[in-house]
Amino acid sequence: MEGPRADADELPHYPTHREACSVPSRSEDAAILTIHAGPHARTHTVIRVPRPTALSGPELSFEPEGGGEPWAAQIDRADPETLWLLVPGLAAGAEVRLRPVPHAAPRPGVALTEENDTIEVWVGGELFTAYHYGAALARPYLYPVVGPKGARVTRECRWEDGPGFDHKHHKSVWIAHGLVNGTDNWSEEPGHGSTRHTGFDEVTDGPVMGRIVETTEWLSASGRKVLDETRVLRFYAQPAECRCLDVEITFRTGHDAVLFGDTKEGGLISVRVQPSMNAPAGTITNSYGGINEDETWGQRAQWCDYSGAVDGTRVGIAIFDHPANPMFPTYWHVRNYGLMTANPFGVSYFEEGSGKRGDWLLQANRTATFRYRLFVHGGSAADAAVSDRYHDYTNPPAARWATE
Repeated sequence: MEGPRADADELPHYPTHREACSVPSRSEDAAILTIHAGPHARTHTVIRVPRPTALSGPELSFEPEGGGEPWAAQIDRADPETLWLLVPGLAAGAEVRLRPVPHAAPRPGVALTEENDTIEVWVGGELFTAYHYGAALARPYLYPVVGPKGARVTRECRWEDGPGFDHKHHKSVWIAHGLVNGTDNWSEEPGHGSTRHTGFDEVTDGPVMGRIVETTEWLSASGRKVLDETRVLRFYAQPAECRCLDVEITFRTGHDAVLFGDTKEGGLISVRVQPSMNAPAGTITNSYGGINEDETWGQRAQWCDYSGAVDGTRVGIAIFDHPANPMFPTYWHVRNYGLMTANPFGVSYFEEGSGKRGDWLLQANRTATFRYRLFVHGGSAADAAVSDRYHDYTNPPAARWATE
C-alpha cells in the first residue's frame, strides 16, 4: 500500500546555523560576540555560529566582558565557516558580550578512540559512550551510556536470554525499523534484515564537539540492499549531569522507492534503559505531562523521558524529536518494561480503530533526514528541566557579531 509521498524538496525546511543566527553571513572584522539567552535559562548549551575570517585555529576561547571563566569554542574542521561554542550558563533573558582569545591553551573536551570495531567517546577524560559497528552485529549500537556518578542508564548488551533481558535486539541505543520494503530490520529473529557499516567519512574530536559520520546499507534477510544511510553522531563537552548526543539519519533511495511500513515494532531512534529504571519504580514522562505507559504509549509528543535509580543514583535519558522531522511530533512506542522509541510510522496501532495508517514512502532517487537528540541527566525530568533543555535543541540562544 502506497503511503504519503516524501520528496526531499517537500520536507520541512531545517534552518542552517546561519539562518538561526541574527547575522546571516561572516564578518571580516567582527570583534564582539553577543549571546542572548532568550526566554529560557541555559545550562551547558552548545550552539553554532558563523565564524569571522579573522578567527583561526582549531581551539580558542571567549572571555566574557566584566570577567569570568573563558567559554570554550571550536572551529569546525569539516566546515571552517562554522564555530561551535559552549555556553556554560545564562539566566533567562540575560545577555553576555564575549571577546575571542584565539590562542587558548588546549582543554579537555571530546576525544574519540577507535579499536576493535568500536569507537569510544570520552568527555572531559571520562567515558560517555561507545559506538559498536562490527560486521557480526545485526546493526550498530551505542553502549554503555554513562550518566552522573558513573551510572549506566541503558541496559547491558547480553547475548543470552535471562531475567530482565527479553528482546535481545534491544541493544542500549540503536537505529532500526520493523518494516522497510517488507524487511524486518528491527528484530534478530530468523529472517530479520540488518544494517551494515560500510565506512566512516569522518571521525573528529575537539574541545567542544566530536563527530562521527558513518555510511551504512540497510539490507534484506537475503543481503539485498534496500537503501543507503548516512548517520551523523555529535557529542559535546558537557559535564556528566547534562550530557547529550545529536543523531542525524539521512536515507537515500536508488532506482526504487522505499516504503517504511505501518508497524509498532520499531521507530527510528530507540533506547532500552537499565532494568532498575523500569516503570513504575522509574518514571516515563512526555512533553505533555503524561506519566508511564498508560499515558504515553502511542501518544504524540515533542519529547519523552525515562528516569529511575541506578545503584542508588537517580538518572534519566530523554529523546527529543526535531520540529523539522517528517510527521512531527512523533508517536512513542514506550513501555513500562524499559523500552522507549520514537516511532512516526505505527499509526494504525497507536490510533487503533481510527482507520489511519502511518505507511511512509520515500520516492526513488530521493533523500530524507530525521534528527533527534538524546539527553542524559541526573534526577527526574522535572529535576533536570528537560523542557528547557528541549528548547536548547530547537530554540537555541541567539548570537550576534559586531565590531567594537
